[in-house]
Amino acid sequence: MTNLARETLVSALINGAISVAFFLAMFGRSGPVPVWGVGNYAFDFLPQSFAIGVMATLVPGLLCRRALLSGGHRSMSAVPPVGSIIARAFLHGAAAAVAGGALCSLALWLTGADTIANAPAFVLKVAYGAALGALVTWVTLKRMLAAS
Repeated sequence: MTNLARETLVSALINGAISVAFFLAMFGRSGPVPVWGVGNYAFDFLPQSFAIGVMATLVPGLLCRRALLSGGHRSMSAVPPVGSIIARAFLHGAAAAVAGGALCSLALWLTGADTIANAPAFVLKVAYGAALGALVTWVTLKRMLAAS
């Protein structure tokens, strides 16, 4: 398994696990989950997407930077500064919140549902968190490695 694949898988697992914790804290383990309104299911994709966008960029980006530096990289100018990684993390967070929030809300709106059963809501949130974390990490590391 390549480093890129391993880091992407780790990010998916971590973001999926964090999504489990937040789902249980926000919506519990039983009863239907309300879809619309502030703090409800559709709205929750905004902070979830933002947090995943930031963390799935920041942590793998800083780890990749450290690996490039410790590997005696031949071109130090190709190693991004910490500030650049932080800025990119918040940019990815904002993009994930806008795109992820819009796409998930559109999908929910198309169903016409006002509530969603707890189990499918849980599975979708966790799968979304894992998939978004993997995508953002893959994009981040692919871009950093291509520039180095």
